[in-house]
Amino acid sequence: MVAMTSAATPKGTRRRSQLIEAAGSLLLEGGFDAVRHRAVADRAQMPLASTTYYFASLEELMAEAARQVTRDADEAIAARGAAVTRRRRGVGATAEVLSEVFVGVDTPIEELAARYELITLAARYPRLREVVEERRQHVSALHGEVLEKSGRQSEPEQVRWLIAVEDGAVVGTLGSGAESPFVAARAALGGVVDILAPRR
Repeated sequence: MVAMTSAATPKGTRRRSQLIEAAGSLLLEGGFDAVRHRAVADRAQMPLASTTYYFASLEELMAEAARQVTRDADEAIAARGAAVTRRRRGVGATAEVLSEVFVGVDTPIEELAARYELITLAARYPRLREVVEERRQHVSALHGEVLEKSGRQSEPEQVRWLIAVEDGAVVGTLGSGAESPFVAARAALGGVVDILAPRR
């Protein structure tokens, strides 16, 4: 029988979770650049060596922090999606409900920035690609559910393009601050809903 390492004990699991939570809060506050061994250890009030003991690399720690942040965000998205009523929606109403569910009227800018920073950094960090792909599958399925509830077609390829429009609209607002991401997404989606997700 293989002996249990201290990292796999209940205490070790708790400490690892504390470090991930600390890294996640730093990520939201300052982006991925803020996730550094010393900063994470200080935030978790643990010795510096703990970050290298519980994680094989900084990339692994970043990936786990990203996974937690996106999981929390996606749980909120899933809850908003579950609350969507089933009825046939026109263009404006469909764009509105998609924006409400997937962007959110009151979603903090920090959360949205982390969402899209993750996607761009995944080109450099293979471990982040796993998180991006997990999220892509989850969010695509949720888009399909909302469209189906709205009496709209939800073919996977069309959903992919719809998400691309949604993402592009949000990213376009993050650097300028001139318009709310929700409003920008609603306007952009309103121009393509009937093309990419026509009524059933």
